[in-house]
Amino acid sequence: MSRSMSERLRRQIAARLAKPRRLFVTPGGDEFAAWCREQPGTAVELVVSARALHELVAEPGLPLADLDAVQAYAQQQFAHYFGSAAQRFALAPWRLDDVAGASALHGLDLTALRSQADAAQVRLASVRPAWAAWLAALPAATRSATGRAVWREDDVAVVIQLDRGRVTGLQSRRVQSLADLGGDELLAVGTPASDLAPLPGPATPLPDFLPRSGRSPLAWPLAATGALVLATATWSAVESHRALDVAQAARDRVAVLRSAAKPPPRRAAAAPAENRSANEARALLAMPWEPLLSRVETAGADAKAIAWLGLDASAGRGELRLEGLTPDKLLALQLAEQLGTTPGWRQVVLSRFSAAETGLVGQRFEINARVPGGGGS
Repeated sequence: MSRSMSERLRRQIAARLAKPRRLFVTPGGDEFAAWCREQPGTAVELVVSARALHELVAEPGLPLADLDAVQAYAQQQFAHYFGSAAQRFALAPWRLDDVAGASALHGLDLTALRSQADAAQVRLASVRPAWAAWLAALPAATRSATGRAVWREDDVAVVIQLDRGRVTGLQSRRVQSLADLGGDELLAVGTPASDLAPLPGPATPLPDFLPRSGRSPLAWPLAATGALVLATATWSAVESHRALDVAQAARDRVAVLRSAAKPPPRRAAAAPAENRSANEARALLAMPWEPLLSRVETAGADAKAIAWLGLDASAGRGELRLEGLTPDKLLALQLAEQLGTTPGWRQVVLSRFSAAETGLVGQRFEINARVPGGGGS
């Protein structure tokens, strides 16, 4: 197992546990390409510029029972207006009460974005229109009002019509100034510099260009996890074997200098070390990784402000060590208590708590636990 393969697999697990951060992307996706180069092994929510989108709201009363029906209708409409070019558009349908619509991605290649993410072991958590992320970040009082909210990027504006919390219209327009929009006073105006963290309030459209799937986003790919733990154990075995070879070679040279007549020391230490590493690899593969790591992800999602940094496991001892960031020590304590209620988990303790390193926000914590599947359980 090469060092590069080991590092790649380590980044995959880091990306799976990381809390996604938001990144605004414009047509072409240069911002995401830079992210992948500079921050591999992370998770990201892409917020897509209005310049890379076409928008559509279905006529009222159409029999669009679910998102598949909305998508099929939108494909027909976009093909009517944009011809054969519409075949390349990725679509993100949405439905809210009796209103439905869809966004079409024309200024970015979704397949290329996903390939870039895979190559850098970056987890794409979502790919959403910027107007949708911004609307979900408005205060509840604003979203509950009646009027227009406008997402603006220079000469492009997405006008969202609200009726007591319901989205009743959405239109992308070219404008020189807000005065070009006319009509009633605007409820809110958003720009790429706006805070896009979601807030409680009335439901809003949440179109996402990533393929819809019935599989839970918390389900851990068991095969990939098995490959990861095997790679980690194999790499440890290789490193141990190399270290033993170096140490043995040094002892051999010393022995030769002392007495050329004496036979070189026996090299019996490598086999036990290799056996231990092989046993650890088998034990790691035997651990119930999918439910174990899904539990970790679920607990972190429930805590909301928790950001995972890393995970270490020792199958032979049945031990798990989790590292993360939290804005509040109480959250970390509550998280440890929550994990402690998991069947089979024992001795779950918050073992370390310290200030985060430069560049990280929050306080760093460490949780140790005894888990099923190891020799110590």
